[in-house]
Amino acid sequence: MHKLITQLLLFLLMVPGLLSAAPPSGLPLAEAGDAGIASANLRQMSDLLQQHIDDGLVAGVVAGVARHGKVVYLESKGWQDIDNQQAMQDSSIFQIRSMSKAITAVAALQLVEQGKLALSDPVSKYIPRFGYMFVLINPDEPFLSAERKPTREITIEDLLLNTAGLSHRTSPLYQQRRVRSRGDNLSQLSNKVAGVPLIGDPGEQFLYSISLTIVGRIVEIVSGQLFDEYLQENVFDPLDMADTGFYVPDNKLDRLARAYQAPVEDQSLTLTEPMDIPITQNPPLLEGAAGMVSTIGDYFRFMQALLNGGELDGARILSADSTQQMLTNHLPESLLPIGFNPNALLPGIGWGYGIGIVVDEDQTSFGANNGEFGWTGSLGTLSWADPESQTITIFMVQINRAGARGLRDNFKSLVHSGISN
Repeated sequence: MHKLITQLLLFLLMVPGLLSAAPPSGLPLAEAGDAGIASANLRQMSDLLQQHIDDGLVAGVVAGVARHGKVVYLESKGWQDIDNQQAMQDSSIFQIRSMSKAITAVAALQLVEQGKLALSDPVSKYIPRFGYMFVLINPDEPFLSAERKPTREITIEDLLLNTAGLSHRTSPLYQQRRVRSRGDNLSQLSNKVAGVPLIGDPGEQFLYSISLTIVGRIVEIVSGQLFDEYLQENVFDPLDMADTGFYVPDNKLDRLARAYQAPVEDQSLTLTEPMDIPITQNPPLLEGAAGMVSTIGDYFRFMQALLNGGELDGARILSADSTQQMLTNHLPESLLPIGFNPNALLPGIGWGYGIGIVVDEDQTSFGANNGEFGWTGSLGTLSWADPESQTITIFMVQINRAGARGLRDNFKSLVHSGISN
């Protein structure tokens, strides 16, 4: 018996991540034998993370895998704050950027379920200025092009699908006109967006855009609550997502993961330029497309609720039917492949309501099964959930130039190839 216990302890020590404590608001921790992922892959996953840190490509990482509702791998490596020598923690707080979109989509679909909103509603029903938009005749020359009326109005579904014809928050078209400022509230931003021409007719193309932030404004109008208050009451509190919101308050600053600029050639990591209103201050702009912060534990709970059909630990945030609709690709073949822009296409990926969907597993840049759902953030975060294997992969890092030389995709591929049962 003593020999058996010794062998078991040695096995646990050899498999990184399985002895880590579950994150504070995360899922329960599984026993080592329940991982269902090859131990060789688990070691490779940890080695991959450590190598990128040792090579100075990222400051630190928190990465985790859950299967069948339990955390089977959790690793925190490197630095949360290099200058202050603060180690990365399981409970570190990250800017999740575009992983905010799925949370915003859930809020809108809740209102659809309640009959307060319809996917077919024109946006102008809630924000009248959207009824007077124009389309650029030549979007390749946006500052010189003439304009025309759109073939139809933008609908709520267009916003959720990124088919509204709106531009990205960082686009030259919006930057030139100073459309996006964290100092504006959602009402002010929405009116500014409505004053800029569309770069395509609604429904005619997938354009990765600011549209989910406009959804947040519609949630405010329909619910009568500020967007952050609505999310707190209807998503964060029910799912026990205690560290998710739009900024990091003073009492949690010791858990803030700093954002770094990826090094070029032999340069070192440097802190990214601060936003006009830093992530440590409560911003007027409650940006549903890209403005939230969260932890790996909180986001595990959100993804598990979606994987469960809209429910977790007795708290239901969406009906099973609404969840299925959210997690189904709604784009026709003619609009695929989607991408962040025409030069950054994502083969094999379609789009549901506020979230990516794997539609051709053989074309993806990472290991996946058809039907997986998830998305990434512009500071390197990643989340994917696989209904087939009941696996959730979440990767948290803060690096500008989010690809980080394939780190997150390679990590996801190791998870996928290591699933053994």
